[in-house]
Amino acid sequence: IFILSSAFLFALGPMASPQMPIKFQEHLQLVSVGIQPSSIGFSTLTMESDKFICVREKTGDTSQVVIIDMNDPMNPTRRPISADTIIMNPVSKVMALKAGKLLQIFNIELKSKMKTYTMPEDVVFCKWISVNTIALVTGTSVYHWAMDGDSNPVKMFDRHQSLGNTQIISYRCDLSQKWLLLIGIIAQDNRVVGYMQLYSVERKVSQAIEGHAAAFARYVPEGNTNPTTLSVLRRATHR
Repeated sequence: IFILSSAFLFALGPMASPQMPIKFQEHLQLVSVGIQPSSIGFSTLTMESDKFICVREKTGDTSQVVIIDMNDPMNPTRRPISADTIIMNPVSKVMALKAGKLLQIFNIELKSKMKTYTMPEDVVFCKWISVNTIALVTGTSVYHWAMDGDSNPVKMFDRHQSLGNTQIISYRCDLSQKWLLLIGIIAQDNRVVGYMQLYSVERKVSQAIEGHAAAFARYVPEGNTNPTTLSVLRRATHR
């Protein structure tokens, strides 16, 4: 597990001993590769996997994106690109760009635009959910957009009313992409409340759940041979 803290990148590894359940290892200081401290934050830095870090920077009137390959972190790639959001593919040098309603998928190595599409409304959150699919969240709906072929984004479901005014912070799906989970937060009564929407693709039914974080896992119950899908949910408590 990789954790970004201030200008440092750490990795959580297996426990080193019973006295040290979590092991921290520093992998990189972002400022050492020329990243401006003001560009290190949730609104300008994305990390879709442990392979790439993507940073949007602006110096004066010049905008650029800095891509750090963790296999060669001391030689970042810089490109003059202006966008609201830029996310790197989890495994390849392909990036998705969002500027308001305009979406693009760009191959960095080939220096070629793979796909482009204009959404009917602004995209407020986007995330790679597999090596070839991007999830797009608008103010009203959730879409999936395949990188391969010439298909347009496909609407998966409408956002539940409980997430209507929330800030979307995460989107999850299981390996089969039959279970989808949207997570948002909102300030209420001097605390941060989390809301989730669990959606079944096969049944086309949503369930609203209160919570802040979630993940899917595959589990084989004792005595069974076929794995089942588990959803792990977390709700923060306030004292």
